[in-house]
Amino acid sequence: MAVMIPRVPHDYTPESREGVMFEALSLLPDDYYVFHSFSVTRFRENVITQEETDFVIFHPAKGIICIEAKSGHVRYENGQWLYSSGLPMKHGGPYHQANRNKFELMDYIKESNLADTVNRCKFLHAVWFPSVTEAQFAEIKLPSEADRKITLTKEALKNPKEYIDKIFDIELPSGRFTNLSENDTNRLITEILCPTFHVFPSSSMEIDVKKMRFHRLLKEQALILDFLTEQKTAVINGLAGTGKTVIALEKAKRHAVLGEKVLFLCFNVKLKEHLAESCVDKNIDFYTIAGLACKYCNTITPDYDRLKEKLEAMYFSRSFPYRHVIVDEGQDFGMENIAETDILEIIRDIITDDEAAEGSFYIFYDRTQMIQSEYLPSIIENADCKLTLYKNCRNTANIAATSLKPISQKKPKVFEGCVQGVPAKVYFRSSLEIKAIVDRIIDSLQSEHYDNIVILTCKTESHSALSGFASDNRYNGCLFTTCRKFKGLEADAVILVDVESDTFESENVLRFYVGASRARLRLAIVANLDDEDCIAVLRNRFNVREKIRKPKKEFARALNATATLA
Repeated sequence: MAVMIPRVPHDYTPESREGVMFEALSLLPDDYYVFHSFSVTRFRENVITQEETDFVIFHPAKGIICIEAKSGHVRYENGQWLYSSGLPMKHGGPYHQANRNKFELMDYIKESNLADTVNRCKFLHAVWFPSVTEAQFAEIKLPSEADRKITLTKEALKNPKEYIDKIFDIELPSGRFTNLSENDTNRLITEILCPTFHVFPSSSMEIDVKKMRFHRLLKEQALILDFLTEQKTAVINGLAGTGKTVIALEKAKRHAVLGEKVLFLCFNVKLKEHLAESCVDKNIDFYTIAGLACKYCNTITPDYDRLKEKLEAMYFSRSFPYRHVIVDEGQDFGMENIAETDILEIIRDIITDDEAAEGSFYIFYDRTQMIQSEYLPSIIENADCKLTLYKNCRNTANIAATSLKPISQKKPKVFEGCVQGVPAKVYFRSSLEIKAIVDRIIDSLQSEHYDNIVILTCKTESHSALSGFASDNRYNGCLFTTCRKFKGLEADAVILVDVESDTFESENVLRFYVGASRARLRLAIVANLDDEDCIAVLRNRFNVREKIRKPKKEFARALNATATLA
């Protein structure tokens, strides 16, 4: 069965018989790709044009055919193709239209990163009359732009392969034939004919729409890679939520689809596990730096000095198995035992000094999330090519503001049309135990159809007020972990617990920022603060100098949140 894209036909009028033709084309072998209602939208001199081809058939060894389908009563009079109503057809009739669509597709590919494939692929066009038999068509005298060799009739509904292959066998005046590699094929499908994207399933339409809007923004961020195509090394900085990991993963996928091996390095074990589970690709290997050291040194615990020796040996022997290296959470690689060995510098040199390999080395980092090390790695500080992502595309506008408030008075930059969302809620503990408060928050979120809920502590699990109630990093069906361990990940809803006065001290406040910024749509903060604590935080962290009349309410307002007494 052919690969049908989409799997079911787009909307069509029954009179067009496109559904019948769709079913017939599905009988082609599985090395044929059939695209229904394929549209090409282009701008010329600030004017938008859109051409839609009824069917585009792609075969990696044979080429591409653009087919225009015409069902029902069609006639040709006085140099014009007419519908049964007597109205003239657009673009001068089906053959002109099919030919026009063919060249539109060729031009569209020429304007992409796959322009060179146009000269290595046959492009043909055809017209299909599914209501006319071959015998009936033989009696018709065709106009000059038409030819029976590029015409399909009713008979093709039963055995489309025979008729489609006859068109593929037509020789072009240029002598061009199809000579596409496996990489060419993969890229034509995934970048031109059927670009892929993911939507987020949800039981709530409102939540689902919000997630899809976030995904659209993330795709806009990923366009930065188009500007870095020829850059072998790059260092990319951005605050939490600006799409660093999404862009890093997109870069890895672009190389993987070409059959090129990619090493994706990060620091956080949970992030590595999440990426490896959500992006299964034989050409992408996900490792923490500790895991990479254990693998190459065959040790249980990481030995970075030995890893350095192994990498140096690979440098001289040209035996490093990867062509591209992507480092996420680059700020965490400034830990002394890693930085002193110059591991990242050695890996970069392995990649960049081998000119024949045409590899790349990218680092993504956020200097405001330095909760593992005190200093940025020198490879980041001394980088030649640095870019910064400014716009938040993970959080709602309200959550972005709340997470940033304790570390900066600047307003977060968000995309136009970003989901505003509801403000975060601060639950102040009173006589109720934390368990009762968190249970109430979970019940409330679940009643709103949030099922991706994570509880993050600003302390360690063992020192959390929830430690006696949680088991195996789970509480009431939700993941329970630390802000540090969940760095780089995200959830629809986050419950931030163990927020106390020392949470906002200089050495701890980044944990609050990391934890709060993990929330995409909803954020609840459970604060163990009395009035005096709130006043102290407002004075010391938020620089409030005027008289504070309602400490808890003003504390919540300083966080761009609303206060709730538990």
